Amino acid sequence: MEFKKYEINGETLSLQDINEIAKSSNAVFENDCMTATLFDKPIIFSKNIVENYSMDFWHMGSLENKDLKKISKDTFYYNIKPCNNTNYSNMCANCTNHSFSINIRNKNRDKCIYRMSSIDFFRMVIDKANNKEDGIRIWKVEEYSSRRTKEINLKIRYKNDNIDYLIILNEKEKEYFFITAYPVFEQREKNDLDKEYNAKSSLKIK
Repeated sequence: MEFKKYEINGETLSLQDINEIAKSSNAVFENDCMTATLFDKPIIFSKNIVENYSMDFWHMGSLENKDLKKISKDTFYYNIKPCNNTNYSNMCANCTNHSFSINIRNKNRDKCIYRMSSIDFFRMVIDKANNKEDGIRIWKVEEYSSRRTKEINLKIRYKNDNIDYLIILNEKEKEYFFITAYPVFEQREKNDLDKEYNAKSSLKIK
């Protein structure tokens, strides 16, 4: 599993680049992600359309604008870009300059080619989870939805070399509903996921 390498014209990411990358990534989303099944149950994605694509596609392919959540007067949340060690880092600074943004559920997010380049991982990780392969962790937790109702969420995390990828699904009797999926890059979140997986309150599947 490797992050996909996209063709970028010029020294910096342009609107044409981001549109072409989104089109290519959405084809993967529609062909592979939306057709995936987990443990013989379908995975249901949002039917809401934002800028011609599923809202869930944009959720997978964008980052929340966390400049709006300053840690202190002169410190911002993204002090290190998630694509820091990839070939995109010198060409795209959208998570810091916010040139290409999108609004999802009244929240500003920045279109992110780093996250788009990992959309292929979703189906690969689901297939690994179905086979319960090495590197896969699967567990269930009780969490509260945005409506403050208690729900069962299934979490799948795949770790191998430089890949750390998380999928979160809401479990129902006959299907799963997609919540989110993304590469984990912040050490604090990595530690929190390790603690949650090992907590007594979590039901380990793998």
